[in-house]
Amino acid sequence: MRRLLLLVLLSSMAFGTYAQGFVRYRFNIEGDYNRTQKFTPNAVLAFDARFDNGNGLNIGYQASPDRHSFNLAYQIGSNGFTDWDYTYIENRYLYRRFTGYNLQEFNAMLTLGYRNLHWNFQLGLCNRYIAEVPLRLNGGEGVIFEPMNVVFNIQGNLFPEDPALNHHGWNIGGGISNYREFIIERVTLFYYTIHGYYDITKEWRLTSEAGLHPAGVLNLSSQYNGYFINIGCTYQKH
Repeated sequence: MRRLLLLVLLSSMAFGTYAQGFVRYRFNIEGDYNRTQKFTPNAVLAFDARFDNGNGLNIGYQASPDRHSFNLAYQIGSNGFTDWDYTYIENRYLYRRFTGYNLQEFNAMLTLGYRNLHWNFQLGLCNRYIAEVPLRLNGGEGVIFEPMNVVFNIQGNLFPEDPALNHHGWNIGGGISNYREFIIERVTLFYYTIHGYYDITKEWRLTSEAGLHPAGVLNLSSQYNGYFINIGCTYQKH
């Protein structure tokens, strides 16, 4: 675990050196409540890079008492920041380990997206592999494989959101999706979210997000939705 975190940190420093658009370091803490699991805290440490050609990189780690999640995503954009209205392809990989259930989950996702100053739309496919720990090389019992699931994301902001320039000092928005940064759900299970930020300085920003999500372990819950709220900060350097 320590070696993997060190690799993530060194990779983020390397990309931060060569990114010509901007680099951003994120930290937040989140409280999650549902009837099955009650209250669960978690913390996130992540790194984002955006390049002048429109490409991007995201690396993140999330920790909670019963799971650890690692996220790696790369975006290939159609053009740079001179025209903030473009299509892109995102390739995302997600690994989660459930310590309380001795399970691990692998996800691979590929989406096509369109983004402008107010909206972000994504639609694509993902596959999921759930297995016991340790991983059985020959499969067998204790393995679930889902070769194809549909994923989507729709987000909007009240004010124009230009992450390369940060014109506006605060913003608020909302969205609906069947995945977040560290979890991918089935296409029929939605996340309803609101989010916002406030710029303290040119480099430092306070962030927050709240929403409803599918509840329970593997969605086994008598109450359909749980809810979460998080607060954090980002440091951004151009």
